[in-house]
Amino acid sequence: MTGPDVYTAAITALCLPSEWHVTVALRPRRRSLGIEVQPGGAVTVLIPPQADPEQVARFVRGHRRWITEKVTAAVRLAPNHPIKQFVAGETFDLLGQRYRLHLVDAPATRGGRQLPALAPNNLLYARRESPDRIRRAIIELYRREGLAWAVREGSEYERRGRIEGLRYQVRDLGRRRWGVYHGQPKHTTALHWAAFGLPLRLIEYVLVHEQAHATHPGGQPHGRAWQRQMTLWMLDWRQRKDELAEAGRHAWLGDFEPH
Repeated sequence: MTGPDVYTAAITALCLPSEWHVTVALRPRRRSLGIEVQPGGAVTVLIPPQADPEQVARFVRGHRRWITEKVTAAVRLAPNHPIKQFVAGETFDLLGQRYRLHLVDAPATRGGRQLPALAPNNLLYARRESPDRIRRAIIELYRREGLAWAVREGSEYERRGRIEGLRYQVRDLGRRRWGVYHGQPKHTTALHWAAFGLPLRLIEYVLVHEQAHATHPGGQPHGRAWQRQMTLWMLDWRQRKDELAEAGRHAWLGDFEPH
């Protein structure tokens, strides 16, 4: 046996739990062994060049308790829907519209537009690449489209709330937040890129939630002054808040499950 097979055989001999779905990945640039636990509980052993199979087996065996804890947590936090595979035909929700992924063998631009790009016929065009590259490209698309939407929609609340000099960001905010307002000196409303895969009424709630903070209401962060501002802007904000809590269990990618 050569390549990954020799390491797979060494790890298989450990008789690890079958539900761990252990795979190996050779990493030419790594200098040490590593382990990644993916959303849903799959385990990947990261192996540098010329690693000894027995050394790899000892490493995995020595981290068995750690793997058990991480797999248990990953399974508990896993979404209750299939994780995206980033293959042709998959659907993606963005700003209230559903798009079907269409992969093309093309340069980075198509018809003068940067790929990935949204088409009027509800197609999402992306270059045919590895799933990980497609994933990163689509996330960048969410960030780009989401930022344009946030700046456009947020300006109305800036006007109504007499908010001046506010900036916007769309980025990864981790697994616990859809959005956050950073006070001075940043004075920035930041939204998670994954929020733009929610129904539009919930995206609006996330934005309004942070814009209300940007008005600097007195008292507790979600106290009476903040609640009054929310009610002034969005009468059904409590209902939308409850809907968002439920929607958090159905985030569109397996690596985002807010609490």
